Amino acid sequence: MDLLNTLIAVGTSIIIGALIGLEREKAKQHKKGNSQIGIRTDILICLFGALAAFLGKTFSPILFIMCFSALVLLTLASYVYLAIARQRIGITTEISTIVVFLLGGMTMVGYSQFALILAILVTLILSIKMVLHKAVYQINTQEIYDTIKFSIIAFIVLPFLPNQYYDHQVYNSIFPTTPPPSAFDQIQVLNPYNIWFLVVLVSGISFLGYILVRTIGNKKGISISGLIGGLYSSTATSLSLASKSKNYPEVTTPFITGIVLACGVSFLRTFIFLRALNAELFARTVVPIAMMFIYLMVVGLYLFFKKRKDKMIETTDLKTPFELKEALKLGGFITGALLVSKIILSYTSVNIYYFVAAFMAFFAIDDPFVISAAASAGKLITMDEAKNVILLVTFLNMFQKVFLVYLFGNRKLFKPLLKIYLGLLLVTLIGFLYF
Repeated sequence: MDLLNTLIAVGTSIIIGALIGLEREKAKQHKKGNSQIGIRTDILICLFGALAAFLGKTFSPILFIMCFSALVLLTLASYVYLAIARQRIGITTEISTIVVFLLGGMTMVGYSQFALILAILVTLILSIKMVLHKAVYQINTQEIYDTIKFSIIAFIVLPFLPNQYYDHQVYNSIFPTTPPPSAFDQIQVLNPYNIWFLVVLVSGISFLGYILVRTIGNKKGISISGLIGGLYSSTATSLSLASKSKNYPEVTTPFITGIVLACGVSFLRTFIFLRALNAELFARTVVPIAMMFIYLMVVGLYLFFKKRKDKMIETTDLKTPFELKEALKLGGFITGALLVSKIILSYTSVNIYYFVAAFMAFFAIDDPFVISAAASAGKLITMDEAKNVILLVTFLNMFQKVFLVYLFGNRKLFKPLLKIYLGLLLVTLIGFLYF
């Protein structure tokens, strides 16, 4: 390493030590002598790590190991003293000290940028202590179990599923003497890995939305709860808001705003699905879907800022979106939609597929048909036909919210929402005709 790169590494280690040390210095002011680590100490520790790495690289790795061991022993001695003399419990400061040393070492072996990124993340984690503790306090046992189960199906089950298609095996087992139609081979859908990946993707987006509702939504009122809840499920959020609206017959605009924003933000799910499944179809549909998204978001935000006072009403009567039974059901819906699309398009025509997809979308089963349209595009149906299916099921799923309000909510919301979604119909028709 030449002199310039060495000086850059030293400078980066000073910045890293100062960055983390600044947070530690601020935290030390509230610990009343329970910590001696501050900005100067962290800068020196980070420089010590850089020096140890320089010595280890230039002379012998044993020198780095000796320096690191000395720091660990010193840190351990400090922890034991504070634990005995001042009854301090917790090792966050000690762990951060070791991390600062290692980050300093990384700068000297050519990983300055990565070390700086890690330093920013460490500082963020150290600075949000109260936020994390409060968030954990609000989590119930069932949510912890569901998080563990989601992690299992996402990171343990998914990697071990076979990534191959079984369409022919299934068909031959059901119809051993009847050959499949010629269109049958144009699309393969029965892939356990791909189907379960879609289950993980949908469940993960819903889980993120649920967490945001639990941690942020109710602190900002009905409208923001709707905005965040749309990631969880626009239908579930709209139904929750519609049910709550019956208890507040004189409150209309916040509930309308929440439902419209929930529907608007749910388009982010559609963007993610299409981009992940079919890049060509995504390029073909991005403009009309973006128009629908922008229309709902503009209307929702206009209503939000038009009436700034938003009542603080509890809206999280939503259950955690991940349960093993729900994941299996979702996998069944996705598999069913893929099979229905393949069977209909192999044996009949796209018009029948339009009808089935529209019927299911009106009953809030739209994601599987967006997925099946993306899988079929360019194979069993054209890109334009796939685009039309997606616009149709998306609009009907949005329009369904009007009837949810009429059946389960305050009837005063019906006419304003109907006008808004008739406007969405015009936007959708433009997407059908001109894109």
